[in-house]
Amino acid sequence: MLSKKLLHATFVVVLCGLLGGCYSHAKEQLSVQASPPVYPLDQSIENIVYTASYWPQPLQADLHLPRKPGLHPVVLMVHGGGWASRGRDDMDDVSRKLVSHGYAVFNVSYRFAPRFKYPAQLQDLQQALVWIAENARRYNLDIDRINAWGYSSGAHLAALVGSMNANHSRAVNLPELPRINAVVAGGIPSDLRKFSDSPIVMRFLGGELEEMPERYAEASPVYHVSSDDPPVFLYHGKLDFLVTDDHASDYHQTLIAAGVESELYLHNWRGHMSMFLFGDDAENRAIDFLDRYGASTRPG
Repeated sequence: MLSKKLLHATFVVVLCGLLGGCYSHAKEQLSVQASPPVYPLDQSIENIVYTASYWPQPLQADLHLPRKPGLHPVVLMVHGGGWASRGRDDMDDVSRKLVSHGYAVFNVSYRFAPRFKYPAQLQDLQQALVWIAENARRYNLDIDRINAWGYSSGAHLAALVGSMNANHSRAVNLPELPRINAVVAGGIPSDLRKFSDSPIVMRFLGGELEEMPERYAEASPVYHVSSDDPPVFLYHGKLDFLVTDDHASDYHQTLIAAGVESELYLHNWRGHMSMFLFGDDAENRAIDFLDRYGASTRPG
């Protein structure tokens, strides 16, 4: 499994070869100007089995904690991979960045399609919320300040758990779930009805759009927007041809129309992978957004 850092390095080598430039020098210049981390990493507890004993498949997560007094706001971190591949180590870099800003991060794995179809993955994230609530006192986690962050298919799941965790698609035997305070979604496929002939989406949902239009709608974050949704920060590359940027802009407009706080960051020269690999600017803006909406207790 290639980590985001290794993917980033590989991409840079290829890009430097093509352009004859030296990215490492530019990166060095940027790092000199970057602010030092505010909070050091206190501990990382890896390979926590967060699912209940009766769950169809045991699933693991890594908990990263800042060295910071008091209760920590939490970010539930969700990796991408078309609901069928990749791993949570893809999100290690942004997880550690969040820790430096004082957030505890619960970076999870989830069940993969096509063996496990929707809503299995959503229910896995709901189980992760149960684990956070049950272990909050042990790790100084603030269950009133839980947020969700994901990229690509992980963004889709993060947005769904933000909209639906209270009363929809909850697995049997799950207790009342904590509310999501804010959502960060990068490269989000917000409306699965736009993928009428995608093999990836077909494997995830179990059929074609014309066979199950209601299921495609029900599995789409944009379909569930309501006035009580948490604030959402969206970031997307305008050269993303895998998940086109109208997924982000349409979702953003739907949130705004419903009275939900939302911000949209579009980068003119990034695609799906380059937005993920080189999205430091977007991630920094997203953390600013979390500091405003996710690190304070949500009213209501």
